[in-house]
Amino acid sequence: MDKLIEVEAGGVGNEMPTRTFRLRHHLADHPLFKLDRLARLAASLPADQIEFNGPVLPNQDPNLTPSNGLTPEETVRRIEECRSWMVIKNAESDPEYKALLDACLDQVAEQTGGVMGGALKRQAFIFVTSPGNVTPFHMDPEYNFLLQIRGQKRMSLFDYRDRAIVSEEALELYPGKHRNLPYRDEFEAGATQQHLDPGDAIFVPLFDPHWVQNGPEVSVSFSITWHTKESLRLVKLSYVNAGLRRLGLPQAPAGTHKALDAIKVAAYDLLRPIYDAVRKVAGDRQKAIAFVFGKTAPAN
Repeated sequence: MDKLIEVEAGGVGNEMPTRTFRLRHHLADHPLFKLDRLARLAASLPADQIEFNGPVLPNQDPNLTPSNGLTPEETVRRIEECRSWMVIKNAESDPEYKALLDACLDQVAEQTGGVMGGALKRQAFIFVTSPGNVTPFHMDPEYNFLLQIRGQKRMSLFDYRDRAIVSEEALELYPGKHRNLPYRDEFEAGATQQHLDPGDAIFVPLFDPHWVQNGPEVSVSFSITWHTKESLRLVKLSYVNAGLRRLGLPQAPAGTHKALDAIKVAAYDLLRPIYDAVRKVAGDRQKAIAFVFGKTAPAN
């Protein structure tokens, strides 16, 4: 198989990297990322796998995100002039994109001796963005390779451990929480800024906040994400800490009390199936959270 994505030899040690680094890929001319193919993909997927909106700011209030008044297919076909941002979620539900996702991650795993690449919860996301548009400040609870396919973009990336940028509480996860985070212009002094052209790729570590400014052309990016056992453990801890904090119990960061962390993870593994079952019966996320934690969920 032709090499699709390349990690610099010696660029990854014996442990999962905790800092961003750059890679190269060879997907810029791949037919799966032509706008016509992406429009057909968007038209074929359920509504909950497509998110799109009009122009936004880095500190966008998710409750005030503007609509562009178009369908997903129209958004892709008119992306040049409609001033929009779109993400196609779980593109791996299409067999062609799943094969590409798996090939990329398998190649990364091979090049890093199995340290990176992952085999757990592999997902693919495709971003289609109008010239000059913005992806607001947010964080993602998974490891991510962002591959720039078409156009240019600049990413401002921050260390999630920097409490001058984001609080422990803001990073914690709970069902229904929106990914956007509070942003101020002065944060940029602490940013790692990366400019991405077609063929460039970047590793985005787990939980690291970031926002993206698109360049003067249409942008298409391919985001391939995955988990390890350790990242899933940290995500579970985040959910439990958020639930306990909402009960009025302050929580220490993950790793501060390892024995307590293990108890929290075990509690998550016990309670999550109960939450899923209650939500399925009640058909409502708020009621399921109230049943498990005793309080209703905050609004997105």
